[in-house]
Amino acid sequence: MRPETRTAMEMLFCAKWNVPQAAKHCNLTRKEMMITFNEYCALHEPTYNRFDTELQLTFPDIAI
Repeated sequence: MRPETRTAMEMLFCAKWNVPQAAKHCNLTRKEMMITFNEYCALHEPTYNRFDTELQLTFPDIAI
């Protein structure tokens, strides 16, 4: 993978760039970038923490 493509993939993966911005950086079309990024996501695990239990927040009723 070319260095500029790797940079664009990393920036897309951590949501710092959008697809058109990354495509312009790599000199690819939007469709080519979307296909490449889809493959990148399939090969890389998520970086966020998954919780075993979901947390439900409840807020007290506020009278206005």
